[in-house]
Amino acid sequence: MGPVYAETDIDAPREMIYEYLLDIATRPVLFGDSIRDFRLLRLDTRGIGAGARFRFKRLSAWNDTTITSTEAPRRISERGSTGRLNRNLTGFEWEIAEAATGVSSVRLSYWIEPYGLYRHFHRLTGGSRWYTRQMNRAVRRLREQVEAERMESGRVEVAGGNRYKTGIL
Repeated sequence: MGPVYAETDIDAPREMIYEYLLDIATRPVLFGDSIRDFRLLRLDTRGIGAGARFRFKRLSAWNDTTITSTEAPRRISERGSTGRLNRNLTGFEWEIAEAATGVSSVRLSYWIEPYGLYRHFHRLTGGSRWYTRQMNRAVRRLREQVEAERMESGRVEVAGGNRYKTGIL
């Protein structure tokens, strides 16, 4: 599936947006009800190497994503995999540009490099339209969170954590 894009303008400095997006634990807030079973891959949720595992509600396959590179405060790149046996490569690209007026423009790109018959499945079922809608919702939620200065990420589980209610992670 080729890249799908979503853009929005946010009335906030790009450094604030960059710091918010650098924390991967904020993804459940941004993607809302379009993802489920969100888990962190490690306890440190910020910066290069921070990763997460989740499922898009449209598919039952797990998606892995990890922050692989950053250019403060302009760009955050995430790479990962999805699909059966994690054969399909995925990518998120967050690009932040600031105008002279102080308004920042955020562009989110998402793509899947399919393996085998997976590419035909997405073409037949309208996968890119569904992903475009979800990315547009994510950047709208980002604008709401940053402009309201609600920088919380919510409670997120760590993969491989304690499954029993003992009070210990």
